[in-house]
Amino acid sequence: MKKSITQYLGRDAEPEAALAEHFEGSFGHAIEVPAYAETDSLFETLASVPEGPLGDVLVVVVLNARADSPEEVHEANRLARERIAAAAPAIVLSKAPDVRLFTHPRGRLLVIDRAVPGQYLPGGQGIGLARKIGCDLILRLHASGRLASPWIHATDADVRLANDYFEQIADVNSETASAALYSFEHRFPEDEDLARAGRLHEISLRYSTLGLAWAGSPYAYEILGSCLAISPWAYAEVGGFPRRNSLEDFAILNDLAKIGAIERLPGRPIELAGRISTRVPVSTGQTLSKLVGKKGAAAGFELHHPIVFAHLAAWLRVLGAIARRRGDLEAPLRELPRGNPYFRADLLEEALGEMGAFEAVREAVAEPGDEQTILRRLHAGFDAFQTRKLLDSLCDAGFPSLDFREALSEAPFTGLAASTEDELETLRLLLAEGERKLSVVPAGIPALELDRA
Repeated sequence: MKKSITQYLGRDAEPEAALAEHFEGSFGHAIEVPAYAETDSLFETLASVPEGPLGDVLVVVVLNARADSPEEVHEANRLARERIAAAAPAIVLSKAPDVRLFTHPRGRLLVIDRAVPGQYLPGGQGIGLARKIGCDLILRLHASGRLASPWIHATDADVRLANDYFEQIADVNSETASAALYSFEHRFPEDEDLARAGRLHEISLRYSTLGLAWAGSPYAYEILGSCLAISPWAYAEVGGFPRRNSLEDFAILNDLAKIGAIERLPGRPIELAGRISTRVPVSTGQTLSKLVGKKGAAAGFELHHPIVFAHLAAWLRVLGAIARRRGDLEAPLRELPRGNPYFRADLLEEALGEMGAFEAVREAVAEPGDEQTILRRLHAGFDAFQTRKLLDSLCDAGFPSLDFREALSEAPFTGLAASTEDELETLRLLLAEGERKLSVVPAGIPALELDRA
C-alpha cells in the first residue's frame, strides 16, 4: 500500500471511513452516491447500478443535509430514508451517525445518514463533505485489500449508469492515471423550455472543453462529479474531496490533473438528469433555472469568442518555451505575434499581469529542474482556476462573447460548417462526437492557427 494512502487514512479521513471494518466481505467495485433531497431519482440511480465483472458492488449512499436546509429537503430525505428501510432488512453498523447495511441486487447498499439532528453536516459545507465521507470509506476498503477494483467511483443521485459502467475502466492503468472521466449525455424532459435550456448548457460545456483541448490545456475536461473515477493513490495524495458546498468536483479534478493523466472513457455515456435545482450555488440545475426563465434563451445565448482560446494557446506555448529554456521568460514573450489583427499580445500580457501569472512563473522556475519538471511546475501554477480566469479576463478586455451559433461556426475546434443553422439537438450531438475523439486530456501545446480563429 502506498505511503500516501496510509498517511491520509491516519490523518485526514472522515471518521466514517473506519466503518469499513465493521462489516465483512470483499467487493469487486464500490461507488459513492451523495443524496440531498432525492426521492425517485435516487432509486432510479440505485436501480441502474450494473453488475460488477470483478464481484459484488458496494454502493455507498450518504444522505445529507444541514440544519439550515429548507424543510422540503428534510422531508425528501425522510421519505428516502423510509423507502430504503422498507425495501430490505438492514444490519445496523452505527447509531451516531446512523449507518445501515442493506442487500442490493448487485451486492450491498451502505447508507450513511448525515441528515438527522445531531448528525447534520456543518454550516457552509455540503456535497463536498458528503462525497468525502463516502469515498474515504471506499479508500479504507481498498487499503484493507477488500476491493478488487483499483478505482474509487463517484456519481450523483440523479443519473442512470451504463450497463458497461464498470467494464469501461478495466483497461485504464490506475498507477499512471489519477482519474478517469465517463462520457455523458443529458436526459431532456418533455418540457420544451427546459429541454432547450439543457441542450444549450450541454453545448456550452462541450464547446469549452473542445476549445481548451485545442489550446493544449492540461485542464480540458467537463466538471462533472457524476462522471468520475479516481485512483486511490491519487485520491489520497490530493487530500480527498474538499468539504466545500459547491465546485468540489472542479477543485479535486484541478488537483488530480497536476499529478497524473486524466483518461477519457469511450464507452456508453452516463445519463444525467436535465432538471432545475437549487441544491448548490454553482451547478447544472442553477444554470438551467436561469435559462428557462429567460424568453428567447437560444437567441441570446452566448459563448466565449474563439479568439480567446487562441490567446490561451499562445500563453501555453510560452510556458513550454520557458521550460525548454530553463526559465527564460522574456524571450518567449517577445516571440508572441505582434501586429496580427487576430491577436492582441498587449491584452494578453495585461490580463496575465493582473492575475499575477508572471510572478507565478518566476517562482516556478526559481528552483532547478529539467524541462518536464519545470513544465509541470508551470502548469501547476497556471491551473484550471487560472485558465478560466484568463478566458473571462480576455472577454472583458476586448473579445466579447459571441452568439453561440456564430462562435460554433467560427471556432477552429468545433468542426462545424461556416453557416451553423442546425437544430440544437444536432449541434449537441456533433460536439459530443468531436469530444469523443479525444482520448486523454492533452499534455502538449498545439501550433497556433490564428488565421482561423
